[in-house]
Amino acid sequence: METTEMVSRIQETLNDWVGGHLIIQKQENEDLDKVIMVLDRISLFHREETIDNYTPSSLLQLEGKGKIISEKNPVSLPDANYEVQLEDLKEIDRSANELKITTERAHYVITYNSN
Repeated sequence: METTEMVSRIQETLNDWVGGHLIIQKQENEDLDKVIMVLDRISLFHREETIDNYTPSSLLQLEGKGKIISEKNPVSLPDANYEVQLEDLKEIDRSANELKITTERAHYVITYNSN
């Protein structure tokens, strides 16, 4: 599947999930991040290449109230959004309530609950 088709499927799935609760898990190297949020809307951004090569040229911004889940107390999401980097998108896998996104850098599992 081409990158543009994968991005379209990601957007379509997440647009269908607006108003629901998401659990987002991001595995990057040995680090696992977990966020829970109510999805209000999504936005897709394309940026020019950067000097440091760390800021992604394509990213999906999930907007809504949420919390970062950690071993300590949960912390509110800064700016009420979460960014999914789509740089070097390799694969997606979706089912009725789950979306898996794999890039060169990270692996995301987004689980949806309508309640």
